[in-house]
Amino acid sequence: MPMSSPHHSAPRTRPLGVVTGTLAIVVLAWMLHPRSSGSDAPAPVGATPTICPSGETCDTAVGTPSVVTPASGGPIVHARDVCPGTGYLCAGLARDGHVLIHHWTDFSGTIVVHVPLPTGESTTDARSLRRAAEAGLRAWNGQPFPVLVDEGGTRPANFSVTWVRSLGGKRIGLAHTQWSNVRGLRAISIQLVTRDPLDPTRVLDPRQVQLAAAHEMGHALGLSHSDSERDVMYPSNTATALSAQDYRTMEALYALKDGTEIVR
Repeated sequence: MPMSSPHHSAPRTRPLGVVTGTLAIVVLAWMLHPRSSGSDAPAPVGATPTICPSGETCDTAVGTPSVVTPASGGPIVHARDVCPGTGYLCAGLARDGHVLIHHWTDFSGTIVVHVPLPTGESTTDARSLRRAAEAGLRAWNGQPFPVLVDEGGTRPANFSVTWVRSLGGKRIGLAHTQWSNVRGLRAISIQLVTRDPLDPTRVLDPRQVQLAAAHEMGHALGLSHSDSERDVMYPSNTATALSAQDYRTMEALYALKDGTEIVR
């Protein structure tokens, strides 16, 4: 997820929470120019499908869940039947000609995420960054699964947050996921940066970390990118909070069978 210039309009949002569920995120006023090919479009956060040792298809550098054809052949549905009222679920149709639905399946209970303290930063900064990441992850609590953050790493976890100083360019987060037609989508890890991509001598503002964590958690659950700057799932960090459309798209995603292909 790259950083970008802030979006200044006031979208309708559902509050995000750290503990009480009432915290709203403020976007930093950094004026960045994302890399593009002759335009000012945000630099895409793409995925490169590779073959995992197990023979399953997975992503090694994920901005969106890997788009692969289910080995067993999933249901095929037409856009006219499923896309209206589903938020940005079908946003990739114009670009790719189809959309594949990948989400967690045969899973019940709580998603447990290990969130350690970042290393190499002061105690104060490390704690602040961890709190921000936890708030972003919890933004999806109950959507569709409860989310439990484990700081101590004492509980068996579904995946972990890992911290790095840089991911290259303007990226501030990456989600690593794996999909198979047997188990559906699973998250391997979420990477978050600790340093400002514009000035590596400075610790990244926690508000950006919170938004990045929410964005990558959306990918970890199966969401692709939005086509609206008001949504947390927009490719660049332009939102102020999870939007009603973010939640609506997640609901629509899990209403369809894993492996479903949406075609025009």
